[in-house]
Amino acid sequence: MSSPLDASADRHFDAIVIGGGIAGLAAAWEFTRAGLRPLVLEARGYLGGQIAALDIAGTRIDIGAESFAPRGTAVSSMAAELGLEVVAPEGGRASLFLPPLDPSGDAPWALHPFPPASLMGIPSDPGLPAVAAILGDEGAKRAQEDRRLPADAGGERPDLASFVEARMGRAVVDRLVRPIVAGIHSADPADLDADRVVPGLRAATLAAGSLSAAVEEILARSPGPRGDVGIRGGMGALVEGLREAILRAGGAVLTRTGARTLSRTGEGWRVEAAPVRPSAAPWAEPVPAGEPVELRARRIVLAAAPAAARRLLAALVPEAESLDSPRGAPIVRSFLAVRAPGLDDAPVGPGLLVSPDAECPVRAKALSQLDVKWPWVAEALRAAHGPGAHLLRLSHGRPGDEDREPALEELLDEALALTGVRIGGECVLAHRVIHWNGTLAQAAPALRERIDAVRGAAEAMEGLAVTGAWVAGSGVSAVVADARSRAVRLLGE
Repeated sequence: MSSPLDASADRHFDAIVIGGGIAGLAAAWEFTRAGLRPLVLEARGYLGGQIAALDIAGTRIDIGAESFAPRGTAVSSMAAELGLEVVAPEGGRASLFLPPLDPSGDAPWALHPFPPASLMGIPSDPGLPAVAAILGDEGAKRAQEDRRLPADAGGERPDLASFVEARMGRAVVDRLVRPIVAGIHSADPADLDADRVVPGLRAATLAAGSLSAAVEEILARSPGPRGDVGIRGGMGALVEGLREAILRAGGAVLTRTGARTLSRTGEGWRVEAAPVRPSAAPWAEPVPAGEPVELRARRIVLAAAPAAARRLLAALVPEAESLDSPRGAPIVRSFLAVRAPGLDDAPVGPGLLVSPDAECPVRAKALSQLDVKWPWVAEALRAAHGPGAHLLRLSHGRPGDEDREPALEELLDEALALTGVRIGGECVLAHRVIHWNGTLAQAAPALRERIDAVRGAAEAMEGLAVTGAWVAGSGVSAVVADARSRAVRLLGE
């Protein structure tokens, strides 16, 4: 089959999807289920966006997103149709690495298991001993006042931190919500809209009468595992499965191909596309590297990165040009395949999150023992290296941090501080450091309103849908659900 950019190729398509991240692939796949043959244009050299995989120590490992929230069925049903198995992480509950309750004392930082039945650190039962062990007696007592407050208390506060503090007190924010949100979203909960982090949280609180009751009801409505789940073989298998399904259905997928312009025609839409090459800065748009061609389609899904989406929308919705796209903290993920019998007993279970405290003894914000968390990793790793082989991942990068390369010695020291296991340099089987620069920061509530307005104006035009993390919110589940729903809407027009 010739490339759509070839001179002799047919350049009319059932649908064109601009952007080959997980949003674009999900939308294109949804089109194929209705019998359409979409074209996917991706400016980068790979598909999947923040889902990517790499061979480390002979094992295929997710180096970007490794899991998704089981909220809804958008991802799990897609995986099932692609013949992929959804699996829950193993190894028990993860932990929090927290400072002592009394900062004036000599007590060291310590590990505390995640409280059971909690959501982003918000406990459904603040009276549990496990919660009191983290919050202290006074903090736990204040958190329990949530059930006695008026149902609308704190409801006017849009950000997650102030909303939770109004309901449950400062200790819940500082010792539960902030460490978990910072570790997962690389952001402070004071900068995040409560309903974007946990959709419908404030309305659920109003209906249930308290925040803890709302968390309890949200968890009860979620069948299956309460934590994030993954794909056997890694999330990269989902990207590859979508690509193969799109091609089998007669669609086309082009990488290193960017959309230059997007305009309306009498019968649909026109896209000017051209080959591109990477720019010098990882967060900047790729650079044109060839002559453009004109492509046409009745339906367009704009699933590009924020800068490209803004540029393409500006001619259609002028307000799009002034939208900000705040970049998130530079994220660095370091992988250590090691031969360390001291890790055989999984001293930190599947992993831990580190409190973002200025006095923290380590720079890492998280550590995972991936061979404990994902059994398929253990199987592959030990098939290649035998017993005693383990895979650690240390994550760095908080708001305000510089992009830096942690030295191997630093990583081994942090692993010792967090796990209690000393690993010598001679025990390292493989060592890879991955930089994710230019990642998308969570939009503050005011910016979110402007983004929603631009999206609404764009989607008022027949045949156009806008999706992706910058409009749908972060997390694979939110992005895939949004992308699939946008494609379904276009199919009905």
